[in-house]
Amino acid sequence: MTLTQNVQASEHPGRDVDVEPGLYLCDVSGSRLWRWNAVFRVMGLTAGGPVDVGIRSATPELLQLEAGSGMIEMTWGAVNTVRVRGSGVGVRLHETVVDPFGSAVALPTSPRNWRLQMGEDAHFAVDVLQGSIGVEAPMVRTGPDAGSAPKIVDIHPPAGGSFDFTITLYRSGYVTPEHRSGFGEDVVEVARAFSEWRDAYPAVPAEREPTATVAAYVQWGALVRADGLLQREGMLMAKHWMNAIWSWDHCFNALGLARAHPSVAWDQFMVVLDAQNEQGALPDLIHDAGHMWGFVKPPVHGWALRLLLGHVSPPHAELAAAYQALARWTEWWLTYRDTDGDGLCEYFHGCDSGQDNSTAYDMGFPAVGPDLAAFLIVQMDVVAELALRFGDRAESARWSARADSMTERMLDRLWTGRRFQTVHAHSGRTADGSLSQTSFLPLVLGHRLPQDVRVAMIDDLRAIGILTPFGPASESPASDLYEADGYWRGAIWPSTTFLIVDGLRVSGAPELSASVARSFVDNVERVGFAENYESTDGWALRCPAYTWSPSAYWAFLGDYLKEPPAD
Repeated sequence: MTLTQNVQASEHPGRDVDVEPGLYLCDVSGSRLWRWNAVFRVMGLTAGGPVDVGIRSATPELLQLEAGSGMIEMTWGAVNTVRVRGSGVGVRLHETVVDPFGSAVALPTSPRNWRLQMGEDAHFAVDVLQGSIGVEAPMVRTGPDAGSAPKIVDIHPPAGGSFDFTITLYRSGYVTPEHRSGFGEDVVEVARAFSEWRDAYPAVPAEREPTATVAAYVQWGALVRADGLLQREGMLMAKHWMNAIWSWDHCFNALGLARAHPSVAWDQFMVVLDAQNEQGALPDLIHDAGHMWGFVKPPVHGWALRLLLGHVSPPHAELAAAYQALARWTEWWLTYRDTDGDGLCEYFHGCDSGQDNSTAYDMGFPAVGPDLAAFLIVQMDVVAELALRFGDRAESARWSARADSMTERMLDRLWTGRRFQTVHAHSGRTADGSLSQTSFLPLVLGHRLPQDVRVAMIDDLRAIGILTPFGPASESPASDLYEADGYWRGAIWPSTTFLIVDGLRVSGAPELSASVARSFVDNVERVGFAENYESTDGWALRCPAYTWSPSAYWAFLGDYLKEPPAD
């Protein structure tokens, strides 16, 4: 679960009605992906009725709210449990979830304990420790004629006293605990857990400390335990409508955790590889309740593993599993995504590239992208390195030869003499007027590219306006196709910023690499950890707390910037 503050009336992407401003308790399980996941709106309750709550203070361990003349405090209790207490005011939990079958039921299990059976989704148990509870809901729902009013749970303090209750999300069965720690003890335990998490990160200069703490919190708060189809602890991309793990995003999150939490980082890398299918494909995304196979994501996994192994030493069996998974993933691309048989693989959809609506694909699909070729070449090199590490010289040589062949084909077909281009696999068409960053992602190949190609790419990258004061734009602001909030048609993205920063470093431009990394770090310290950023002013766009942004932040501070030592 999570708590989220909606600050304006706005249409939620997964809902066709406006969402009112307010504080909401949300279910971030995968069953609510791309749906309105706020189960209850949290309100104060006075003698005159419900009132909005205002935030007095917020720390990782304690949220303090003002409501009327009273105060409400919230912290985390046991697993999937929110603990709430207050005085001078009550609390109303107003159901806001969309129940497609009209089957939600509220029922008491004792005078102080209620269950909210939420139809097709997870359920909730409300246990009152102090105070009293009132629930507005039919005891039984048997069909559409039974009424469709939302459930309302009211918690009242005793006269002159305080209320204290918990609300727990559960999947199937729940038993009210016989003993609970005190509210203050819960606060102390959450504070201890976050402090332990935060203290593991490298020290930063004092002026970066506030942002660094927020970065650590965004990552920590997005971790979910192994459950359902998630075989390991995983980090969601966000806790709003992107509450899943996409199969390239997780690579950047692994790298962002590698210095501070190597074992957690390894799990982030492997959690998607665990879901590989029998053909060798990786799902587009995973969550506790399902996998999505309509798209794939680009094969950055070899690139990520090479960097990850600079900080993480996985057990032999785990590394062997990663080696086999990368080999099968690469074979999948070579087998199923080369429809013209020319030795270069293809994207069938913009979402396969991770750059969903990039101008690079305006000519249509299947598209032969230089980024895809570069990622696969790096991945084949990494598979070759791993084969050698496991003592298989013949297999290592085979993969190296395949990487050599693809490099030759890539330079022959996609290099124009100035930049790499994306082409339609069958017609050879390119996207007219595109000035996409996609052309520069092959920098990750480093010295596999001839020096004159690297120099021309870096000169072109400087010249066409992609490098902004805030990071690399997905489409140059100088392009006629640029859109300020056009997703991959203009915004700055942490993922591709990471690839360009690393590509510049391995291609012989470490100073430019550090400059681009610093521009990104400085901007997120100004505007926060968003999904992406507007290229001309650096302003935060879309999701306001997306985990690959703090992950890029930590990786840049640790591996790509030369910062003065912390005081």
